[in-house]
Amino acid sequence: MVETFAKRRVSVQLENLAEWLEGLRKEDDLLVGELHVPFLQQKESIEVCFVGQKRAVTESQQKTLLGYLEQLDTIHQQAVERIFTDYQTNVDIYRRAFQEWGEDPDEHAPLVNSAEDLAPVMLYQSLFIPSWKDVGTFGMGFWAKWEVEHGVGIKFESWRLLEAGENSVHFCFE
Repeated sequence: MVETFAKRRVSVQLENLAEWLEGLRKEDDLLVGELHVPFLQQKESIEVCFVGQKRAVTESQQKTLLGYLEQLDTIHQQAVERIFTDYQTNVDIYRRAFQEWGEDPDEHAPLVNSAEDLAPVMLYQSLFIPSWKDVGTFGMGFWAKWEVEHGVGIKFESWRLLEAGENSVHFCFE
């Protein structure tokens, strides 16, 4: 129910895609806009970053954004499950490091039982969509309390989760 309501909010935000695209701000070689998308329990908006185009968002970038929004639930579930799996694999390492640094491991790298339990320790921040890649190629970037320095990044290609790792994964496209 919450996801459906939030998805309706996203579609209301993009009812007039042309108007939303006109409002993008230029930052270096990026065109950037903000969207509220449902991700775990997050209330903050994300930055949508279009990269590599000369002046305007390309047709393939628009199709990728719209496809992402249409497949939001599936894409987010895949991302959360992958982050959770990687987190579970490394949580003992994270916890030992925080103990060695004199910090509380339960605060920074808590033991969790489900992907949804990661909500208090991570934040979805940005969606990168490159102009030179096929439709369905994009990256998702996250701040993570257990990995403040490097963050977490997810890359999709042809709508399939291709790679997960540090935050740089979500904006490095070959």
